[in-house]
Amino acid sequence: MRIIGLIAISLWLGACSGTPMFPPEVTKDVEANSFDAKAWEQEAYQPSHTTFVPHKVELAGEIIRVIQKSDRLVILAEERPLDTHLASRSTNDQQNGAPWFAVTFEGSVEPRLLQTGNRLFIIGTTYRAGPEMFGGAPRVLPHLKAQCLHIWDTEGVKNKYWVSDSGSVQYKPEERTICLENKPVGSSSMNSDRYVKHALDGS
Repeated sequence: MRIIGLIAISLWLGACSGTPMFPPEVTKDVEANSFDAKAWEQEAYQPSHTTFVPHKVELAGEIIRVIQKSDRLVILAEERPLDTHLASRSTNDQQNGAPWFAVTFEGSVEPRLLQTGNRLFIIGTTYRAGPEMFGGAPRVLPHLKAQCLHIWDTEGVKNKYWVSDSGSVQYKPEERTICLENKPVGSSSMNSDRYVKHALDGS
């Protein structure tokens, strides 16, 4: 059963070219479809005295706000489905009641990729909830320490179209994978050529 699950996750994460979205060593032991993000958010508002258990998860979201701190980025995001087809499209869909969460990333990301509305996939480890400023007031959010980010610049192509024989088609957004190097805390991030991808060739 576990082998079948791993194969399914590998196929699901694969891009059109067959190159994985994230390095295989990063996706090992990730909880994807089994992780309950809504329950995770609710725990932030109902702190428990039980021992906190971290989870290595993959989540998808839409960027709400980015806070640049001296040693890290904090990305406030609203959960979206783990679906690469949906993530690579610029849409105006809103999900009432979708969980919010904060992603901390101790690496550098190009500012244009951090626009509000851009879609992202994250692999990281959950840790205890904490307050983040939003709208002039602190909001307690569950936190995820990211090991890898995959971001689609959906806002960059939001109003860009080209005309084909079948009509008007929206341009594919640029996309990038940024992973932290497997080095001690304080090391820089990397954009490995193998895992940095630009506009999709169709999927």
